[in-house]
Amino acid sequence: MTTALQVALAERTDLDQYGSAKRALFALQMSLDIEDIHSVAATALTDGPDDKSCDVIYVDRDSRSVVLVQGYESGSPDSKVQAPQGKAASLHQAVNWLFGAQQVSDVPMRLQSAWRELHDALDDDAIDGVEIWFVHNLPESSQIRDELAAVATAAHGIVASRHPGRSVNFIGKELGQETLEDRYKGSQTPILVTDKFQIEVAGSFVESGDTWSAVCTSVPAQWLRDVFSVHQDRLFSANIRGYLGSRKSQNNINNGIQETAEKTPARFWAYNNGITAIVHKFEQPSSDVVEITGLAIVNGAQTTGALGSAKSSSVSDGRLMARFIKCEDAATVREIIRYNNRQNPTEASDFRSNDRIQTRLVKEFEKLGVAGYSGGRRGGAEDVIRRPGENQISASVAAQALAAFHGRPEVAYHEKGQIWESDSVYGATFPERTDARHIMFVYSLLKTVEQYKIKLGTKAEDSRTSAEKSLVAWFSLRGSIFLAVSAVSNAMEELLNYAVTDRYALKFSNSYTVAEAMIVWQPVASAMLKLAPSLLTDPLKGVGGLRNRPTVENALLSYRGIVDATKDVNSAIYEPFASLVEKK
Repeated sequence: MTTALQVALAERTDLDQYGSAKRALFALQMSLDIEDIHSVAATALTDGPDDKSCDVIYVDRDSRSVVLVQGYESGSPDSKVQAPQGKAASLHQAVNWLFGAQQVSDVPMRLQSAWRELHDALDDDAIDGVEIWFVHNLPESSQIRDELAAVATAAHGIVASRHPGRSVNFIGKELGQETLEDRYKGSQTPILVTDKFQIEVAGSFVESGDTWSAVCTSVPAQWLRDVFSVHQDRLFSANIRGYLGSRKSQNNINNGIQETAEKTPARFWAYNNGITAIVHKFEQPSSDVVEITGLAIVNGAQTTGALGSAKSSSVSDGRLMARFIKCEDAATVREIIRYNNRQNPTEASDFRSNDRIQTRLVKEFEKLGVAGYSGGRRGGAEDVIRRPGENQISASVAAQALAAFHGRPEVAYHEKGQIWESDSVYGATFPERTDARHIMFVYSLLKTVEQYKIKLGTKAEDSRTSAEKSLVAWFSLRGSIFLAVSAVSNAMEELLNYAVTDRYALKFSNSYTVAEAMIVWQPVASAMLKLAPSLLTDPLKGVGGLRNRPTVENALLSYRGIVDATKDVNSAIYEPFASLVEKK
């Protein structure tokens, strides 16, 4: 029988270009609520020869997390055949190369850029959690789960020895048929646990709004522990990251929750924020009983998991606050999940989503027929996961494109959260004169460079020219895509053959879709990227990387000089492009 997940994957033809990594990238987008998975793939994808069992290595400083993925795709999935344990065990190799190698020269070329990024983040104490995934299309098994737990333990030991005193959680996760199907269903129907629960309480009260109602009460910690023991991660279908574990560490908040529950359960209610859940319905048959049907915890996953890890006998005296919300309006349910389903009550971009610049840009993109630009508001990935379109722009990726195009590749790559959080960085990235057509101009350039890298990477190695091999090696350096956008921007006068007084005024004369704009950029990007390996390598390999402003600026200056020296040779490429750019 064809499942909903199989249908969804089949519809994602945009991911076919990634071959065997398609499922892994779909899982990453669905699990982490990523709007533009192609931008992530352009940097995080390492699948290929000599990848040492690392198909994807995603480092996200904003969420202070790392996801390492090994994928396996059976050509004829069978409900009775489990994934090979040896494939999961190969993640030991991935962990040893990524975390154990002492210096970058010890690592295969394909992994060197990821190694640098990972260890820079660990050295900066910018990572709280590492998830190690085995993604496949077969049934799950206890043997695989045990193997992944061993991999996570090994990785923790390596990092603990290299960074003593550092608190980093390590979790191994098997994402096979069952988990991926549940996660996909959870993205469509948030409540996967549909059981009826009867809870003994000491009183309750009801609150309601225009499209919702909720019962608020105090519930026994033992009840929540028992529910978790039965349903596990299915309880977090609306909070897909789930429970992060209770590894003993002074700074691990989940371990603290567990210790409170075990040692001072009578104080648990006072110390803990409680849980918020959505339900299909609730009833109050008496003053000391609340009945709920369906349960999806949207805030309190760590509390629930910590209680589930605690000793049963020790939590019997504990209680905690609970809100059970009923809502039949799908839009409101998404908002409830969105605003509750984060560790922090607000994110950097939330503070900008309603300012006048973002509000205007959202309207401008709507007039251009562009979908997806949210002005920084959270939760834009749901529709993209189900049915991506060609004419979509992610606000977060657009912000990175703007930062890179206007001379801050290090911000675009290392500090994308600062674009929204810092007043000075936000003002420099989104000045008042920023308009949707300019964003289309720079965003389509970024996407063109990403696509160029992806297509070059899929070309058979023995069919690549020496120049293409050099470019593949250069693209393997993380941050290269944003540096390429900065380099093209820095040489715009040579490209257009006139003085550009304000690069924020640059836009195409015609109203293009993203796909159409990428076609316009392709000849220019192809010509200009050929210069990158010889001129733009030092800023990516040197001390400080893109953060070393003098090295970056010197490289961009040399690059601009070579573009100027060769512009006559490339005039047949540059002039048609210049004719399509609005001149002011």
